[in-house]
Amino acid sequence: MLQSSTIRPGRALIPLFAVLTCPSVSAEIGWEGGVTAVYQYADDNRADPELTISADLFATIEQPEGVWLVYVEGSTAPDADGVSAFYPTANADAGSVLNRDGDGGLQISEFNYTFFLDNGSNFAVGLIDPSAWLDRSRITNDENTHFLNGNFVSNATIEFPDYTLGAVLRVPQSGSRPELTLVAASSAGIADVPDRSYQDLLDLTDENRGAFVGLGGGWQRERTVIRAGAWVRTDDHVVSGEPDSADKNYGAYGVFGWHNDADAVNVRFGFANEDVSVATLFAAAAYQRTMQRGLFGIGIARTAVASTFRQADLVDVTHAEVFFRISLGGSGHLTPSLQYAENPGFAPSGSVDSASAVIASLRFRWSF
Repeated sequence: MLQSSTIRPGRALIPLFAVLTCPSVSAEIGWEGGVTAVYQYADDNRADPELTISADLFATIEQPEGVWLVYVEGSTAPDADGVSAFYPTANADAGSVLNRDGDGGLQISEFNYTFFLDNGSNFAVGLIDPSAWLDRSRITNDENTHFLNGNFVSNATIEFPDYTLGAVLRVPQSGSRPELTLVAASSAGIADVPDRSYQDLLDLTDENRGAFVGLGGGWQRERTVIRAGAWVRTDDHVVSGEPDSADKNYGAYGVFGWHNDADAVNVRFGFANEDVSVATLFAAAAYQRTMQRGLFGIGIARTAVASTFRQADLVDVTHAEVFFRISLGGSGHLTPSLQYAENPGFAPSGSVDSASAVIASLRFRWSF
């Protein structure tokens, strides 16, 4: 896997319970969610066929001046010798919730309150998902309903801390002024703290803890949207080839999107500090078409590995995916897909063998 990834955190719902039990507070509760099952088979004989299952639930509680958001998710653990062990990006939904022993489980992943400000602006604070606010895309952001490969869910060069403590300020587009989004969060997600403990997540005085700060702008006009932004992580990263030196990770990104009634296009690119980031350059393009019998999508992504990393036999990687989502009527759909995936010779646990595979997937999604 090319970018640093974390598992998503949660927290107690004491303020939520207060809203639900206080008769003087007017609250409108909404919710939605679903269950996703993914079966994958690769032509790499080292990787066993794998079945992963996940579930998610979003709940919102409307208030006169804002809204509470609670996101609960659960998943099974990926197989130790399964497809996702050798090709981590092939299923962005695999192992979305793991405990400290590496087993699957259930957790509260987001818990925040959004204040409604003047002129359509809003300010969110609590447990947030920074990737939901920056580097957004119409057709390449949701592994449950569109592309399954992680390279079409997020930009491989952005070192998001995933679900973590933070705040977001969003100012909508007005005339020639673009939409502006500022994200300030802890650099540590739940997977980065000892024992995946929420108590440790709250310890912002940890000397190894830094901040993730991202600023993005968006320009939307009729059927076209352009987004661009920059980000920095202030926690120390070991400089490649210099184990006694440390530096910050930082980068920039861009997104172009276009759509009409049936067709949609997305193009993404980004770069990161090659002294500390394995993934230094990224580009991806995706196309989606709504058809009478379902939804067709095809995409290709390329990630360049920094030449400064000499501790492994690293290679640049290409990923491609084609899928066709078939409605089963009601709230269910079935999505067969075919991917070409490469492993660059690096994983969060260290060096691995470079490899490539063709991966067939079948995803079932039921929403409620």
